[in-house]
Amino acid sequence: MQQGLLPLEYNQSYDLCDFVVAECNQIAFELLHAPIQGITKEKFICIYGESGCGKTHLLQGLAKEHNLPYTTANQAITANPWDWIYSEQKILILDDAHKVDDDVWWFHVYNLVKEQNKLLIIGTVKPPALWPVKLADWRSRLATFICAEMRNPDDDTLKRVLEKIWKDKGIIVDNAIFEYLSRRIDRNFPAICHWARKIDRISAQQRRPITVNMLHHLFAA
Repeated sequence: MQQGLLPLEYNQSYDLCDFVVAECNQIAFELLHAPIQGITKEKFICIYGESGCGKTHLLQGLAKEHNLPYTTANQAITANPWDWIYSEQKILILDDAHKVDDDVWWFHVYNLVKEQNKLLIIGTVKPPALWPVKLADWRSRLATFICAEMRNPDDDTLKRVLEKIWKDKGIIVDNAIFEYLSRRIDRNFPAICHWARKIDRISAQQRRPITVNMLHHLFAA
């Protein structure tokens, strides 16, 4: 078994090529690519899921890959709010939609996007049907969003993410490592990345390969 022992710092990549497509996110992945491939006429798309499920990675990766305007709801409402809508691109991405609960603002955003004949993709933690909306006009427009849920990583996704992180750093581990970790770490991408960094750092400090025995001592501490 060949492993690198240098404590290389892991900087999470938001490139689309580093996004792991799996059962937990495949529907959302395909839904977002449909308009880019010209196979849908939908104008409003919502990707939702718990924090840490990979929404931001997917949305930022999509924006970077296809040179699309990306912003968050907080940035859009506090900066010059309409610049991103009037960009030359026909597809707009607005992340963290749940952090702005101004119904009137959302109502105007929706109407401007529609007037400009553009497509709006939003990322949020809950589907629009569960938003605490008070403005009836905005609620009726939320019903036009096509939605897809992104679930937190399952065992297979956890293994593939860890495998990719370590493989990119020249580290190869046994399947027993993934099986051990799948029973002990939280199912979200920040947690997976945290443990990948921590285990790599300990391996480098102790100048020993990553083994189940090493992990056992780590989690027992």
